[in-house]
Amino acid sequence: VKTDFENSKYDFKNMISMTLTQNEKKRFIKQYKDIFSSENILCQCIKQILDRNFKIKYPNRNKITHNLFNILPAVVQMTDFTIVKFDFKDFFNSISSIYVYKKYICENLLNREEKDLVSKFVHMTKYTYAGLCTSNVIAEIIAYHFDKFLLRFFSEFGLIFYERYIDDCILILNEHMDEEEIKQKLNTIRLKVFHDDGICSIKCRTRFNNKKFQYISHRSDLAKKRSFDFLGYEFWLKIGSKKKISIEYGITKSKIEKYRKKIRKIISSYKDKKSIGYKDFELLRHRIKAFSSREVYVTKRFHFTIWHEKGFISTYRELRYLLEQKRIEKNTSDFLKYAFFKEFKAAKVKIPYYLTKEKGYNLFENMKLNKTILLVKGIGYDRRGLVKLCKQIGISEIDAKGKKQDYDSLVKDYLFKVCVGY
Repeated sequence: VKTDFENSKYDFKNMISMTLTQNEKKRFIKQYKDIFSSENILCQCIKQILDRNFKIKYPNRNKITHNLFNILPAVVQMTDFTIVKFDFKDFFNSISSIYVYKKYICENLLNREEKDLVSKFVHMTKYTYAGLCTSNVIAEIIAYHFDKFLLRFFSEFGLIFYERYIDDCILILNEHMDEEEIKQKLNTIRLKVFHDDGICSIKCRTRFNNKKFQYISHRSDLAKKRSFDFLGYEFWLKIGSKKKISIEYGITKSKIEKYRKKIRKIISSYKDKKSIGYKDFELLRHRIKAFSSREVYVTKRFHFTIWHEKGFISTYRELRYLLEQKRIEKNTSDFLKYAFFKEFKAAKVKIPYYLTKEKGYNLFENMKLNKTILLVKGIGYDRRGLVKLCKQIGISEIDAKGKKQDYDSLVKDYLFKVCVGY
């Protein structure tokens, strides 16, 4: 790679295009076919250069949702408020990397060699295509300026909360503003940041997704429930008999359907004669337990220890504290309590005994308890316990070369086999 770099023997245009289908949505991506190619490794180097020079702080989903859950009860008690949820359409694929380089990056890179490399990269790739490891950092560089202008712009209109998670944004004001006026102001900011005519380059194609724009104010008709969603959560507002606005919390219908499909996949694997899980009752039990729990494990990267959380309960952790307060929307509550029963019944498969007789397999109860499968040596399963756990679903302690697998390898094998991923 070093030799190729020194002799300019690399071509960043050497990408392959792919269309991925995820939850019935098609995503267009580009990537380098060989992960060990000079282009792919230089691409990773460029990401590190930009991360370091711009001190990028990537948004934290859990922190954002936690803050939103904390502020909403206070917002609905105000004499006036405006809540707006909006997002960008095809965010990554719409951003011109050449535009971002010329407008924001070029002047901030002092190292000539690094500047030349980044310049060659953006001119060869042209857009921040989804699939390239540099796309996230380039998108964050320009989105940072969008955030900055928005905060400055709305500060005189009672701005009390604004967060952006990649391309999903939520804006809350403590005064009333008409829907059309907000759209107009947001478009003014968008044009200023993404469509500066003073920049001579391929332009960004960045637009808002008008179909997903949501608006609620204190002056909206709240006699019937009105809702907005953000990061998979849905928030339902309704005015009560004492003219107080109540909030119900839940999960969006699309996300519930996504998880229903995962349960169906687990059950169909048990029914499918061609599947490794066919009639494997113990594997089915482990997969259901894993789905209805939170998985915690660690990985090593250089001298760093990285903690990971996986699972449905981890993703929707904020609902945990509201389950006993009867503030969960009915569709979500029914899913948490009866999801497994409904899917087994629909698949015409006998409901396993442990779903009715044993604790630890119910999403509602497990979420309340924050049920966790702790796969961390020293504080969770020890090696002996992990080996026993793996043997229950046919994972051998001995690898293909006849050697004992280390702890981390067993964790990886287990998480893949129970359909959690690593």
